[in-house]
Amino acid sequence: MHVRTGRSERDCYRWKTGKAAPDFEAVDRLINSDIGDLVLLTMPTHSEALLEAYASCRPSARVYYTLEIWHSSFDVPARVVANVGDDMAFGIELGAARNSGQMVNFVACPLEAGYPEQKDGQPPSVTIKIDNVNRELIPKIRAAQSNREYIQVLYREYLNSDLTEPAYGPVEFELRNVQAVATSLSGTVMVRNLQNKRFPRITRNYDYVQFPSLLP
Repeated sequence: MHVRTGRSERDCYRWKTGKAAPDFEAVDRLINSDIGDLVLLTMPTHSEALLEAYASCRPSARVYYTLEIWHSSFDVPARVVANVGDDMAFGIELGAARNSGQMVNFVACPLEAGYPEQKDGQPPSVTIKIDNVNRELIPKIRAAQSNREYIQVLYREYLNSDLTEPAYGPVEFELRNVQAVATSLSGTVMVRNLQNKRFPRITRNYDYVQFPSLLP
C-alpha cells in the first residue's frame, strides 16, 4: 500500500489499525492505482440524481439527512430524520441487515453535528446531538451502555424526488461516549476500524496466491 500511496509504511500501518486516516492525496493515488476499482467498490457513492442536485442547486431539490441507531439489545432500530416538521417514510436499500427493501418510518428530530476532529493517533470523530428523543429510546441507550458492544449508527441521505432508496449511504459509524439528558442524546461517532473487516470485499478473502500483485 505504501508504494501505491507514496506514503511511509508506518503511515499505512496507522491507517490499517484505525489510528489515523489517509489524506485526500493518498486516497486519490490509491483510487488511481491498479486496485482502484476494488477500492471504489468499498466506498459509499452518491446517486446521479443527488450529484445533479448538488451541482445545479435546484430550488425544488431537497436532501433529507437520516440516522439509524442500532444495538443488538434493541428489538427494533431507532431511525431519525433531521430538521423536518413531521415523521417521514424512507426506503431501506436492498441487502440491508434490517428491513431490506422496505419503506420504514423515520422520526422527525432536531440534529446537530460538529466538524470532524483530527487528533494524532486517533481516527476522525464527530460530536452529534439529537433532541426530542422519544421516551422509549433513552432506557434502551442506557441499557446498551452496560454492554461492551458499541452502538451502531448508519447515516443515509435521501433526495425528495425518490424516497424509496438512499441517494447516498449507508455509512457505518460507532457511537461512543453517549450521554442521555432528559430528551436529548449526545455522543461521539467515528468510522469503525477497518482492520476488523475484510478488504476490499467483506465476502471474499484476497491473498497473494490469487492476487500476486498485492503488496503488504
